[in-house]
Amino acid sequence: MISMECDQPRPIPRKPTTLVAAFLYLVLALSACASFSWVFPTYYDQTTYKNLTDLKAEILFLYDTFASDSIDEAKIAAARLKLAQVYEYEKGKGEKNRDTREQLELLQQIFERHVSDRVKGGKWTPAHLRNQKTNLAEAFDLAIATERVKNKNE
Repeated sequence: MISMECDQPRPIPRKPTTLVAAFLYLVLALSACASFSWVFPTYYDQTTYKNLTDLKAEILFLYDTFASDSIDEAKIAAARLKLAQVYEYEKGKGEKNRDTREQLELLQQIFERHVSDRVKGGKWTPAHLRNQKTNLAEAFDLAIATERVKNKNE
């Protein structure tokens, strides 16, 4: 005779395919969220930070040549191109990135004013070179700080 009493509840059998399906669903859901990162860009951008710090050094080294008799038009053109590329990158991130974009606009204006000063006024004196480099470095530092503030890890 079979006993109708149950000493212990019987576990519900789970098929491995159910667990696999749940895992795949979770992976798919998480990857779908990650795929929208182009729609909702992260606020802090390590690429921007690197672009700004690299560009600062490049342009400050270029300014050292402004104390010599000749102007290196190719280096000036390369700096203009890089400034434009970084600006377009920042502009493409949308309105949430307005602060960094505006800082880059100011950097471009300062750079163009300094180049014009060098072309029209001739080679820079050591004191003028020091002043212009200080002005540009401070403007870059402000742009870099603007980006660094966005880093929530700090």
